[in-house]
Parts: sequence; C-alpha cells; structure tokens
Amino acid sequence: MKKILIIGLDGLQMSQVDQKNTPNLAKFKSDGFSFENHHASFPTVTRTNVSTIVTGVNPGTHGILGNNMVFTDYDKNKILNVMYPEMKNIYRSGSKILLTPTLSDIAIENNLNLMVLNSGTSGNALIQNTGVLNNKHRTFHRDIPTQDKLNNKWPNPEIPDLHSNSHIINTLKKLESEDFADISIIWFDEPDKSQHNFGIDSQESITAIQHIDNLFKNILDLTEQNNFDPYIFLVSDHGYSKISKNINLTEELAVNFPGYLIAENGGSFMVYAKENQIFDPILINEIISKPWAGPIILGNSNINYNGIHNYDLFFKSGIRNPDLFVSMNWRKLNHSNNIKGEIFSTNLKAGNGNHGSMSQQEINATLILNGPKINNGISTELPSSNVDVLPTILHFLNIDPPSYIEGRVLKESFAKKSSEDFDVLKIPLTSKTPSGEYMQEIQISLYNNYKYLDYGYVEK
Repeated sequence: MKKILIIGLDGLQMSQVDQKNTPNLAKFKSDGFSFENHHASFPTVTRTNVSTIVTGVNPGTHGILGNNMVFTDYDKNKILNVMYPEMKNIYRSGSKILLTPTLSDIAIENNLNLMVLNSGTSGNALIQNTGVLNNKHRTFHRDIPTQDKLNNKWPNPEIPDLHSNSHIINTLKKLESEDFADISIIWFDEPDKSQHNFGIDSQESITAIQHIDNLFKNILDLTEQNNFDPYIFLVSDHGYSKISKNINLTEELAVNFPGYLIAENGGSFMVYAKENQIFDPILINEIISKPWAGPIILGNSNINYNGIHNYDLFFKSGIRNPDLFVSMNWRKLNHSNNIKGEIFSTNLKAGNGNHGSMSQQEINATLILNGPKINNGISTELPSSNVDVLPTILHFLNIDPPSYIEGRVLKESFAKKSSEDFDVLKIPLTSKTPSGEYMQEIQISLYNNYKYLDYGYVEK
C-alpha cells in the first residue's frame, strides 16, 4: 500500500510559492498537480480547517467552528480556546471533541498507522490525531505528553520559529525506515506565525518561508532515501490579509449586549445568546451599523432577519452553530502578489497579517498534489476545498469513503481528462435598516453538485 504524506504550511498562499524564495516548493509545484482555486472553510482559521481536512466534512458537521468557540453541547455559557487541555477536559466529560470520525479513526479501523509531527498549537495537533488521548498512533508535539522516547524536549518557540520546525526534521531523521507511518501529517507553524507578528512580506516572514522551503527539501530527500514513493498533499489551512485596524469588540458590542457571548477569531467572530437569553434582532442592527462589520450569517434557523444569508446556503448547519457568524469587513488591495486585501481584525495590530474572514484572499488556500499516478506539471482552476482532501486520500488508499463525507475525490489530479467548466452563483440580499440601506452578497462556485464558498462582502 502506498504511503500518504500530508505536509501543512500554515497560512501559505499559492502566490508565495516562487523560484526566488521557495525554489524547492516551486519545483514540487511544477512537477505536480496544483489547485489554483482551492478554498478554505469559513471561518478561515486553523483549527476549523484542520478539522475539515481530517474529517472530509464542513465545519457545521464536524463541529469545530473556530479557534475560539462555545461547545454548546458541553457548556453553553463558556467560550473555550480549542487547545489540548480544554479538549482533553471535554473528552474526559464524555462529550465529543469532533462530531464526526477523523482520519485517525479511519486509520485505526483499517489497521493503518498514523503519525503527526506538529510545531503549531496543541489544539491543531490533537485534532490531527485525536487517538493520542487513547495512546493510539504517534504524535510529536511540545505540549502533548506521550510515552514516545523520540518526543523529547522541544526548542523554545520563537519568531520566526526556525528551531521548532527544524526539530521536526531532526525527529524524522531519527526514525528507522519501518517506523514511518502509512499516513504522516507534518505541520509547520510558519509562515503563519511570522505573518501574524511582523506582516506578510516582512523580512521575518520571508526568512520563515525560505527556511520551510529548505525543510521541505529535507522531507523529500528522506522519502527518497527510504525508497518511499508516497502521495504527497502540500496544503495550507487559509490565505491571508493585512490588518487595517484592530477593533475592540468588548467596547463596541459586549458592553451593551451582556446577554451574549462573543467568540473572537481574528477576521471574524461568533455570537451566542446565553442560556435563557432570547435573541434580539436589535443586535444585528447594531452590528450592521458598524463600519468594521462585513457579512453576517445566520447560524440558527430559529432566527429570521431579512437581508441576511443563512449558513445552510453553503454548509450544513450543526448542533454547535452559533446564532451569528460575522466576518469582519474587508477590501481588496494591490500592494503585492501576496498582499491582496486588508481587513478589520479583532486582535493583533494594524499592518500585521491575519485571517478568519470571508474575504477572497483568505478563503483562497494552497493545495498541490504529487505521487505515482498524479498528472504532473498541470494546474486547474476547478474549485476545490480542504473538505476534498480526505476523500481523495481514501481513494488512494483504496478505502471506500463513509457515507457522511461531504467532499469529493479530486479526480482531475489523476484522470486522463476532465472538464474545466463550473458555475458561479452570486446571491445578493438587500434590506433597509435603521442605519440605512444594507446589501451583502455571497458568491458560490458549483461543480458536480458540490458547493464552494468563494467570498462574501457588504455594501452599506
């Protein structure tokens, strides 16, 4: 059976794969099959999209709706950070972390082993292998305790996080050939970390990307030295925007609406009515009146408001959905190939990078495939998404996808010929509010009965 290798570069945009800073990634792209119209799930944050990648379903179905969220089936009145300690408590309470099985679970069912090496957050690493809570599979992460003798002391995190990411490669080099798993997930926390703290085209971010490019070459060398010929999925969780202004949501909203929980996620936030609080549409009017507010999505089917789209327009709703998803407002920029837009943000400072919104530049993510049967040297504009990664992996492993899977097999990457035709649907809604006329538009791409959220924007 062929091995599967998933390499995640957190926050990498396809435009950052170039001959100047990333010659090894650029060669991998030219030799492989690249998806130029690849989509992240909204909200465009890491733990939501990692969950989408390993489950093959959209956020409403898998239940991880942000990096910070309310697990309404666990505690309706508390916002939790999706990190290892909090998720372990949920698991020990008898509740579920994710609402659907993951790649880790499927591997166990099919007698396959999985290995995770991750320099990102502990929540990210746990989602990639929830089996670690039962001592299943191998996970290498600084904040997740295991009995694995190779999961030794990690370097202290830094920005750029050069030593932590080099530690992953050093760990791989200590493995014997037979220790490599059937499915490996290698996740680097760069360039995301540097882009958050210094900006997208900062020297620190460029240094981080160049370093990751060298480490990527090390991984390819290791596969060759061990005579592996794996299917490689090079993927990112989201794109990026430049921050125009930081918005204090406590001052802007929470003070005047104490009956609600507001879970901040950088370029977006979620609103939950507290237990015994009846949702008041006046809150929507207040959000619409703010210049920093972008598209508003109704997550709860019990709420009606003319001029606002429903979540199930593009994803299935789930039991953990908030009452409202709110994307921060954004606009396009032409500063460089890598800085294509700017957003208002709930955290970090102006000029730095962030994500989480419904902007086109944050939804556009990276996916490049390579392997034995992959069409080499080809790119496509057909829409794809992080939700399509798992069903494609299962196809290469000759495992029938479970019936609940919401993504598709990316056949264009290995089929002899596929049509490049797909449809684009724009859905505008207009309403009059106390602050004036309001319009928000959602664009969706349609391909073979699969829907892809392209972006959402507002005019007011």
